[in-house]
Amino acid sequence: MNVKEMAEEFLVCPKCRGHLIYKKIKEKEMLICKNCRVYYPVEDEIPILLTEDAVSIDGSGVNIDEL
Repeated sequence: MNVKEMAEEFLVCPKCRGHLIYKKIKEKEMLICKNCRVYYPVEDEIPILLTEDAVSIDGSGVNIDEL
Protein backbone atom coordinates (compact mmCIF):
# COMPACT_ATOMS: atom_id res chain seq x y z
CA MET A 1 0.00 0.00 0.00
CA ASN A 2 1.47 3.36 -0.98
CA VAL A 3 1.24 6.66 0.92
CA LYS A 4 -1.59 8.00 -1.24
CA GLU A 5 -3.72 4.91 -0.58
CA MET A 6 -2.93 5.05 3.16
CA ALA A 7 -3.92 8.72 3.33
CA GLU A 8 -7.21 8.10 1.56
CA GLU A 9 -8.12 5.10 3.72
CA PHE A 10 -6.57 5.39 7.16
CA LEU A 11 -4.69 8.59 7.98
CA VAL A 12 -6.14 11.75 9.51
CA CYS A 13 -4.69 15.07 10.57
CA PRO A 14 -3.29 14.78 14.11
CA LYS A 15 -4.52 18.32 14.92
CA CYS A 16 -8.15 18.26 13.77
CA ARG A 17 -8.75 14.64 12.68
CA GLY A 18 -9.63 15.95 9.22
CA HIS A 19 -9.03 14.30 5.86
CA LEU A 20 -5.47 14.39 4.46
CA ILE A 21 -4.71 14.84 0.77
CA TYR A 22 -1.55 13.37 -0.75
CA LYS A 23 0.36 15.66 -3.10
CA LYS A 24 3.77 15.47 -4.77
CA ILE A 25 5.32 18.76 -5.87
CA LYS A 26 8.80 18.80 -7.43
CA GLU A 27 9.84 15.46 -5.89
CA LYS A 28 8.56 16.62 -2.49
CA GLU A 29 5.80 14.44 -1.05
CA MET A 30 3.34 15.78 1.50
CA LEU A 31 0.01 15.17 3.17
CA ILE A 32 -2.13 18.29 3.25
CA CYS A 33 -4.88 19.21 5.71
CA LYS A 34 -7.14 21.84 4.17
CA ASN A 35 -8.85 22.50 7.53
CA CYS A 36 -5.66 23.40 9.40
CA ARG A 37 -3.94 24.85 6.31
CA VAL A 38 -0.78 22.80 6.97
CA TYR A 39 1.09 19.98 5.34
CA TYR A 40 3.03 17.10 6.82
CA PRO A 41 6.17 15.89 5.04
CA VAL A 42 6.54 12.37 3.68
CA GLU A 43 10.12 11.08 3.81
CA ASP A 44 11.08 7.78 2.16
CA GLU A 45 7.38 6.88 1.92
CA ILE A 46 6.89 7.46 5.67
CA PRO A 47 4.36 10.16 6.66
CA ILE A 48 5.73 12.40 9.42
CA LEU A 49 2.49 13.18 11.25
CA LEU A 50 3.90 15.11 14.20
CA THR A 51 2.18 18.42 14.93
CA GLU A 52 5.55 20.08 15.53
CA ASP A 53 6.61 19.08 11.99
CA ALA A 54 3.50 20.55 10.35
CA VAL A 55 4.33 23.29 7.84
CA SER A 56 1.96 26.19 7.21
CA ILE A 57 0.59 26.25 3.67
CA ASP A 58 0.37 30.04 3.74
CA GLY A 59 3.42 31.38 1.94
CA SER A 60 4.69 27.90 1.05
CA GLY A 61 3.68 27.95 -2.61
CA VAL A 62 1.14 25.15 -2.15
CA ASN A 63 -2.25 26.15 -3.55
CA ILE A 64 -4.96 24.28 -1.66
CA ASP A 65 -7.65 25.67 -3.94
CA GLU A 66 -6.36 23.31 -6.65
CA LEU A 67 -6.82 20.22 -4.44
